[in-house]
Amino acid sequence: MNGKIVCTDDNHREFTIYLDQPASFKLGQEIVLNLKKQIRTIPQNCLYWVMLDWVIHPNGGGLCRQGRLSRDGLHADIKAFMEENHRHDFPNAYDEKGHFTTTKLTRYEFGLFFDFVNKEIMIEFFELDMSPFWRDYENLTQWQTTNPGGMSEYLRERMPF
Repeated sequence: MNGKIVCTDDNHREFTIYLDQPASFKLGQEIVLNLKKQIRTIPQNCLYWVMLDWVIHPNGGGLCRQGRLSRDGLHADIKAFMEENHRHDFPNAYDEKGHFTTTKLTRYEFGLFFDFVNKEIMIEFFELDMSPFWRDYENLTQWQTTNPGGMSEYLRERMPF
């Protein structure tokens, strides 16, 4: 449950907190307060998955020609790469089982993660020119104003028949 402090006393020991949903606390009940972690944003996450769609698609980066057919499979390989090569850059990005997860990344960390993926994996390892992705991404945002769907649908529409 989340809430927001809206008022405090002079000693900073008594607070008025508005909760984002109704709660049934009892007078005298002890609670634990934690600061909300600024996790990755939905737009950051969407951009990442759109990029994975683009790099796989034949009308995008074309990694499908190298056997990369699934963005989930590519994402798993990216996480393995990050564990092996950038563990020190993301010390808090591991779940209870010790596996790398992007859901624990802060906004700043996810930006760093995205930069590593773009530069070290897409450009250096796969030798992809990512500048067409950014043009396609701009076109996608315009295309979506009149068409439902994501990057895969946008790229499919561009397929020659």
